Amino acid sequence: MDFFKWAAPFYDLAMKVVGHGGSLKQLMERIEPAAGDKLLDLGGGTGQLLDYLPENVKVTLVDSSEEMLVRAKRKERKQKVKYINARGDNLPLPDDTFDYIVVADALHHFTKVDETIRELKRVLKPGGKLYIMEFDPETLLTRFISGAESLAGEPANFYSPEELSKLVTEIGLKPEIDGISKSLYILQGSK
Repeated sequence: MDFFKWAAPFYDLAMKVVGHGGSLKQLMERIEPAAGDKLLDLGGGTGQLLDYLPENVKVTLVDSSEEMLVRAKRKERKQKVKYINARGDNLPLPDDTFDYIVVADALHHFTKVDETIRELKRVLKPGGKLYIMEFDPETLLTRFISGAESLAGEPANFYSPEELSKLVTEIGLKPEIDGISKSLYILQGSK
C-alpha cells in the first residue's frame, strides 16, 4: 500500500488538526533565510513549510509521492518553487547548490537514511546548514506514531537526537540539537 497516495487528500487537514504548523513556524524561526537564498525542502509533501518562508527565497520541493506533489503544485505560492519527484537517497540535483536544507517530520519515512544524509551533504553548499525536525523515539507519542505508521507500511525509522547526531557526524557534518517539545527536536548540521 502506498501510504501517501492514500493520505494525500487528507494530509493538510490532518496536519492542521495536530498543530503541525506551529512546529514548522518554530523551525523557520531558527533558519531565517535571506533574499536570494536557495532552500531544499526534502520530503516536503504538500508544501506546508512554504507558508512560513519569505517570498524572496528560491525553493526546491522534493518528494517521492507524486500525489503529494500534485497537491503542492495546486497551492498559490509567494516564492519561486521548483517541484521534483525523487527520493532523498538519489537527488537529481548538482553538488553544492543549497544554502539551507530542511527535512521536517519526514526522515523517518525514508528507507535509506544514511544514503539520504550523504546526498544532502553533497547538495549543501560549503557553509550551508541542514535542519532535520524529527520525533524522539523515546517518547510515548513517537511510539504511537511509529506503531501506526508501521501498520500502514511505512518504514518508521525514528532516531534519538544522539543517534542522529552520531550519524550526521560520521557523514561529515557538525550537528547541534535543539528541542521543540517533549517529543520533537531539531538537528542542525553544518557543512
